[in-house]
Amino acid sequence: MTLKIHHAMFQQLMILLLALLGKSATAYISIITGANGFVGRHVVYSLLQQRDEGADQKSNDPSEQTIICLVRPDKVPIEESYWNAHLMDMQQSSQRKDESCCVKVMSYDMLDNGETLNDALETAVRNIDSSKKCPICIYHIASVFGPTPDPIQTAKDNVQSAEDVVRTLDKFYQRHPNSKPRLVLTSSMAAVRATDQRPINGEYYTHLDWNTLSKLNAENWGACYQWSKAESERRAWELVKECNDKYAKEDRKKARQIEMVALCPSFVFGPPPPMPSKMKDFTKLTTGSSSSYSLTLINQWLQGKSPVQSRLCADVRDVAKAHLAAGTLSELPEADADRRYILSTEERLSSESTAQALIRGVERAQKKNGGNISVDMSSITCDTQFTGGAIKIGDRALGDWNVTSV
Repeated sequence: MTLKIHHAMFQQLMILLLALLGKSATAYISIITGANGFVGRHVVYSLLQQRDEGADQKSNDPSEQTIICLVRPDKVPIEESYWNAHLMDMQQSSQRKDESCCVKVMSYDMLDNGETLNDALETAVRNIDSSKKCPICIYHIASVFGPTPDPIQTAKDNVQSAEDVVRTLDKFYQRHPNSKPRLVLTSSMAAVRATDQRPINGEYYTHLDWNTLSKLNAENWGACYQWSKAESERRAWELVKECNDKYAKEDRKKARQIEMVALCPSFVFGPPPPMPSKMKDFTKLTTGSSSSYSLTLINQWLQGKSPVQSRLCADVRDVAKAHLAAGTLSELPEADADRRYILSTEERLSSESTAQALIRGVERAQKKNGGNISVDMSSITCDTQFTGGAIKIGDRALGDWNVTSV
């Protein structure tokens, strides 16, 4: 199979995910932690696009289309301007005033024992009839990725954040039994396997593989991050099971439960969401938005500060669509293991093909901008000595899946 750095390839994986999970239904309330991050912004943008594309299905209940973006306190004003501008663009393009879609931006602290998340949940249901069923999906994306002064503490903070989300959702569910909660946890390929870890079937990684080798190491932030993603996902599954077991004892019909889906993307690349045309303070938005380690890495490759590496990767736009599929589909597989998905190319892209794609992208950007983008493409080098990571992902080759009937 020939692999390309191309958005279209992953579209088939999204079709497959839709086929596995079933038909879609509206997620009336969506809460996104880390909504100003690289993946988080794409998830919010995709939610808005989904709403805009389904404009013919009008709702008379504004609460049914509430999106709450949770960001650090200093990011709230910037993100409010950003999403208000996007809403204006979408209303203008559709030539209609859609007041049934509401985007709120609220402060979030992932280490406050769930207080700010609880505020968001209570805000979301404040004007909803308590007797009405209310689907709520939390997309927990917020985590720290990249070098920090204390990588061990950072790793533990990531785990605490995931635990607090489940515990907060449980307390909310007890207060609002008519809500229908779902958690979409942004895990990672790092939770599937550690560096040099072999798959359990000896041939390729699947959703049944777990990272069992990564350890906390103050001298290796990457190992700490890998441990944190595996432990965060494990603890989330454990706590959700504890909650559902408790509900089952209280309700023999087992009608109540917290639904959970875990998504495990490999290294996420791609462009940021489009800039809204009504955004007046472009400079403030650009300097104020959160950074992405993957974009930082690409910048290092373009500047020749580090060689281009061979990577398993996923397009950020497809990762966002996978989040929407996981969060809005009406029926999920019953077994926990079947609600865990790897989002990735099947094999590592070679450093040479990645470098060539970067060069083509720079050339297109230069042509589009009249040569105003200055990149010394001769400085782009490849790490041709990399020999690891040849193990494939998936239990069947993509071409073997029959998705034509979807």
